Amino acid sequence: MPQVTIFNLKEADSLPDIAEAVRRALTSMPELQINDHEIDLVPVLAPDSFDAVTARINVDLWEHEARTKKALQELATRVARAFQTATGTDRKVKAVIRPYDVGRSGWVSLGADQRARE
Repeated sequence: MPQVTIFNLKEADSLPDIAEAVRRALTSMPELQINDHEIDLVPVLAPDSFDAVTARINVDLWEHEARTKKALQELATRVARAFQTATGTDRKVKAVIRPYDVGRSGWVSLGADQRARE
C-alpha cells in the first residue's frame, strides 16, 4: 500500500513520466516487496503565486522485516534520483519513506457508497 505524495510540481512537469520513474524506483528493490499495483501517486501542484523549487516526495508503506532503515534510505535515494531524471537534475528534491507500525496504526479505505462508522 505504498502511497506516494509529490508536492511542488510545476505545470510543465510530465506527470506520466514522473509516475513511471517513481514507480520503477519503488519496485527496484524486490526484497522490499513493494508491488507495482499497490502504488498510489498523488501529485500536488503549487499555486500559481508560489514559486516552488523544491519537490517533496513522501512515501508511506506498511512495516516489513526487510524494510530496514538502510534499505529505506537506499530506496529514498532511488526515488529522489528517479524524480530528478523525469524533471531535471537542477530540481531539488526531498524524499521521505516512512513505514507504518501496523500494530499501532489506524487505516481505512472506503468505497464511494460507504461511510465511516464511529
